[in-house]
Amino acid sequence: MTFAVEDLGPRRNVLWGSFNGLAYVPRLPPTAYALLLHMMTEQEHGGLVVATHDELAAGLAMDRGMISRVMPHLVAARLVTVVRRGRFQLHPMIAAFNDPREQQRAMKALPRDMQLDVGDFEDEYEERFQLYLDEKARKAETKAKGNVTPITKSPRLKRVR
Repeated sequence: MTFAVEDLGPRRNVLWGSFNGLAYVPRLPPTAYALLLHMMTEQEHGGLVVATHDELAAGLAMDRGMISRVMPHLVAARLVTVVRRGRFQLHPMIAAFNDPREQQRAMKALPRDMQLDVGDFEDEYEERFQLYLDEKARKAETKAKGNVTPITKSPRLKRVR
């Protein structure tokens, strides 16, 4: 019995990637590395990852809460940018493209403060992550004090007949 390779399943587009950005990855929790590598396998052309936290968790056999806890590490390390709910953008140094020129154009378009190979990536990651933790603590404290701005009811509208 013979069969063609095409019969084995759908063919995925082959993308090119130079993953030099991984040289600038700070010390992250192991689950953050697992999530990053999973996102790299799920990316579309240019590094766009279309998946919710639930879908990412299912792909890694983790709790959704674990994804929510490690995603801020990847964002603070500038490896992932949250575009909106269910849409994440991988840094161009670790994203996959059709050819190397596309990656070079994407890298040139980056602002200097987003480049991984500029500055001390370890210290900058720790500062950004500490800012995230401080903001999270401030929000929790505000909520605990009850200093949340109340939502005012709009005046009741009269019925039109």
